[in-house]
Amino acid sequence: MSDLSFFHGPNAGYVLGLYEQYQADPSSVDASWRAYFDTFRPDAAQSGAAVDGASAATGDVATIVGAHELAEAIRARGHTAARLSPLAPPAAPDPALRPESHRITPEELERLPPTVVRGPAAAGARDAREAIERLYAMYSGTAGYEFEHIIDPEERDWLRDAVESGRFHTPLSPDEQKATLRRLSQVEGFEKYLHKAFFGQKRFSLEGTDAMVPILDTVINEAAAAGARDVVIGMAHRGRLNVLTHVLEKPYAMILAGFAGAGSTHPLTEDDFTGDVKYHMGWQHRRKVEGREVRVTLTPNPSHLEFVNPVVVGMTRAAQDDTDPAGPPEVDHKAAIAIQVHGDAAFPGQGVVAETLNMSQIDGYCVGGSIHLIVNNQIGFTTLPEADRSTRYASDLAKGFEIPVVHVNADDADACLAVARLAFAYRARYHKDFVIDLVGYRRWGHNEGDEPAFTQPRMYETIRPLPTARELWAKQLVAEGTLSQEEADGMLDEVM
Repeated sequence: MSDLSFFHGPNAGYVLGLYEQYQADPSSVDASWRAYFDTFRPDAAQSGAAVDGASAATGDVATIVGAHELAEAIRARGHTAARLSPLAPPAAPDPALRPESHRITPEELERLPPTVVRGPAAAGARDAREAIERLYAMYSGTAGYEFEHIIDPEERDWLRDAVESGRFHTPLSPDEQKATLRRLSQVEGFEKYLHKAFFGQKRFSLEGTDAMVPILDTVINEAAAAGARDVVIGMAHRGRLNVLTHVLEKPYAMILAGFAGAGSTHPLTEDDFTGDVKYHMGWQHRRKVEGREVRVTLTPNPSHLEFVNPVVVGMTRAAQDDTDPAGPPEVDHKAAIAIQVHGDAAFPGQGVVAETLNMSQIDGYCVGGSIHLIVNNQIGFTTLPEADRSTRYASDLAKGFEIPVVHVNADDADACLAVARLAFAYRARYHKDFVIDLVGYRRWGHNEGDEPAFTQPRMYETIRPLPTARELWAKQLVAEGTLSQEEADGMLDEVM
């Protein structure tokens, strides 16, 4: 069997697509297909064979191949058209996402069965055009997926199915929606209070990437549910006070005492007398999740430096090692989870990030995968992305280590939670790193004593009128009838 005569319908197009892949790189297809393609001779007469169970023109097969190529292009390049930034539409999506790039038209797609697209997007679709539109919505929405650089085909297939099945994007219950709004209200209310009460003092506000706190909540809860005893977090100063207060439950009074300084009457603990500033401090908290207890540790970290990354990995590995002298040494990667929070300029800009990633799969250092969260403000101090790196994304370094990357719009709380669940599930299954690139903005400049419009007037002209993530989520819930506007406003009033 060395032609297409035994393949019918969209299967013929699928085989031709695999054959093109084989011609480019034989090792990219399964061994059984390699053996078949070694004697495969699809001439013009054979290539039109039995596309729909009867004879068909060569052009019909070419249309099927074009549809298959378009679907694969969307899976690989859909992120270039995703709505990732709250500030602007995507720049220059890949031309491969257009049907005409594959010599087909939308009308031709309507004449093809949806199965030519393959996967969950085809289920229940009227035709290939509807299946393609569904696939485009999955890969070019408010989250963009990059995992075609992963060599292991089983991992790629798992990630594809995870995205296209939507199993991590399950709708939140009304109670879960309200809980997310309450959390965003706490995050925003805390920052607004500090801005009023301590105007001009440095706090390195989280505003613009508020979803970081719900993402951390989700990962910690998933880790606890999976039986982890420890979650170790490392991060720079951006958003640290909010994480200390809400994720690790450091009392508000202690945070405010740090602003009040020596004149405060609040009793300080010995941990506060370190000589360092409040947004470099660490903390530890035992958190209960559905009857399970997990110890959450935020490591202290000087300034914006990423030196904390190997420290986090070392602390996590220590928590995973079984030190029972009575038995052989063992490592339980489920026992502890590492979360590394990065800045968008620091991730590609500081060598210690690459050095830590390079050690991530070496037996003596491996912690079963770290979950990386890039808090992407789209600006490094006063520098726009095109002036501070040579890559499209801040996360591109990770692709050299075959780490899956998901870019997500920080204003879409629902998408952010789905990506957090996906990240944990991948880490739990494959014991490898995962990168979440949280794309937002920075509302008040590098610190609250700076005027960002001096250096980036156009960016901040766009930022000033933007509604917050909490406002957007509240508006959605009110529109869906989950709660009233009064209830939504009341959640913010409680923390102000």
